[in-house]
Amino acid sequence: MLLKIFRSQSPIQFILIFIVGLLLWTLPDRGASMQPSSNFDSGIYKYFSELFTASSSLSRTIAFIIILFQATLLNYLLIKNNLAPKNSLLPSFLLILFYSSTTSVFQLSAPLIASFFILLAVAELASMYELKYAFTESFNASFFITIASFFYFPAVIFILLPWISFFIYRIVSWREWVISFIGMASALMLFAFFYFWNNRLLDVCTMITHFFGNPIRFQIHLSTAEIIIWSIVGLIFLSAIFNLMNHVNEKIIAIRRKYLVFIVLFIISVLSFLYADSNYRFHLAFLASPIVIIINNALVSRKKQGRSEMILWVLIVAVIISRTI
Repeated sequence: MLLKIFRSQSPIQFILIFIVGLLLWTLPDRGASMQPSSNFDSGIYKYFSELFTASSSLSRTIAFIIILFQATLLNYLLIKNNLAPKNSLLPSFLLILFYSSTTSVFQLSAPLIASFFILLAVAELASMYELKYAFTESFNASFFITIASFFYFPAVIFILLPWISFFIYRIVSWREWVISFIGMASALMLFAFFYFWNNRLLDVCTMITHFFGNPIRFQIHLSTAEIIIWSIVGLIFLSAIFNLMNHVNEKIIAIRRKYLVFIVLFIISVLSFLYADSNYRFHLAFLASPIVIIINNALVSRKKQGRSEMILWVLIVAVIISRTI
């Protein structure tokens, strides 16, 4: 039933997403509604945390708005690149479900803000393949990822994504590579100016030196509810990956290479957990887009839609249970 609604291009999709999003937003969070600032928030997030710490409802509302923007952007990205049915809001629905799965992911945090800019970069990379000259897209992708690191410095690892994408798309021109570095340098100049203006440039240099001097900070301690929900999401994601691998050769070359970029995005997102330290719960925001893209493909491409319908309901029930137990 739900899949039929999302495939029918019915306006009921908007009402359904609004109701589900509002319901999950109002569920009890059983903890802080905002990520406390840490050593690697790159400073800008600290200003946000100082502004909104006094109002948990305001910080949750801002987080919800960021998630809605991400859901809209992801939906647009997939439809524009022929990776989802036109006028279907299933990717948006799945992304909201993902963010609602645990209270930490549904809270305002530096990784959540950074993940939005990373998704902007992914949108640029996805549209790059069909272009003869991808100068603007190369610049924007590196620029957005560097901006993401302004809010959360470990996001700088995603700068690998544009460069690996060049190899996937077989872009051999040196111009795209140079322009990518210019995009990164332009954002860094803004970053340096911001801290120079606030007389904190030396503090940031010390933070960066400390970050690269002790690169591995991995720890993870999940609650029972988190173990259950992420085990379910993990099994569904593995099934979706196998589905993609089994049918990827049926897709045109452009689609295959774009999905390969999304898989690389997922791998880099997993690697980012090496830098998560105590923020590992908030790091789940980086996994949202690649997991949703792969699962969405499996749900809409399966010939047996009954199985896809069952998977979608399992996700919904698991998310509601994880937020209430």
